[in-house]
Formats: sequence, C-alpha cells, structure tokens
Amino acid sequence: MKIFVARLPYQYQEAQITELFATYGTVNSVNLIMDRETGRSKCFAFVEMPDSTEANNAIAELNERKVLDKNIAVSEAREKEKPAGGFGGGNRGFRGGNDSGGGGGYKKYGNDDKRSGGGNSNYRDRNSGGGDRRGGGGGGNYRDRNSGESDY
Repeated sequence: MKIFVARLPYQYQEAQITELFATYGTVNSVNLIMDRETGRSKCFAFVEMPDSTEANNAIAELNERKVLDKNIAVSEAREKEKPAGGFGGGNRGFRGGNDSGGGGGYKKYGNDDKRSGGGNSNYRDRNSGGGDRRGGGGGGNYRDRNSGESDY
C-alpha cells in the first residue's frame, strides 16, 4: 500500500522516515520529494508498505503525530487525477498538422475589413468558401490561395 506523508520537517531524510514507519511493519521504499531548484525537501513523501494491515495501522497511529514540533499528516495515497478536457488550443485544421490555432489576425482588403478569430491553424482556402475570415473560426496563419497574401 502506498502512503502519503505531509507536513514533514525540512530536516527529515528518507532514513528517518523509514525508521518512523518501520516500527509498524516492513517498509519497501520511501520517496521524499525534493525541490529541483533548491535541493531542499518539499516536506512530503510517499512510503510503500507491502502489508495493508500494517500500513493502515501506521496511518492510524502516525496521522497528526507531533514530529519535531510539527504535526505530520499521514493518509493512503491516491492516484493523481488527470485534468478533464485536455489542453487548450485550436483545431488541427483542414489538413491536420500539429499547430494550435492562434489568436486571430487582421487584414484590410480595400475598404472592407476582414478579421480572423482563433481556431483552426494553417487552414488554406481552395475556393471552397470554408474558413470564415471575418471572425469566429478562421484561425491563425490563414492564407487565401487566390490572393497569395498571408493574413496573420
């Protein structure tokens, strides 16, 4: 069983955490989370114990226990939740591609203003009338095949 331990003192090392949990049973591993930039502890760790009865006993006994003037928090670790909806960005466009749509652009055609909104990326119009350049969904990097001009 994987156990989450929070509010650990900065000076605590993996060996001390192992020693703390070993009084309740076998400890397979301890993973103390460190800050990449500073190299200091982030004050939380994950402890792996093979026997769920021993792990539950350790959780019950150690949760809110005072360790070096700090009450540690101990609970069963949960799986990391994945964000719903995925990442932002536009559609991949008519022909696919890996770019995401931009924030739209502005192009002046004679006396007529044309605006493109965010959305599809790298979309090319072949006289099909697709891709509304006036707003809504034309996308970034729109190029009208007939004019040969880019509309960013």
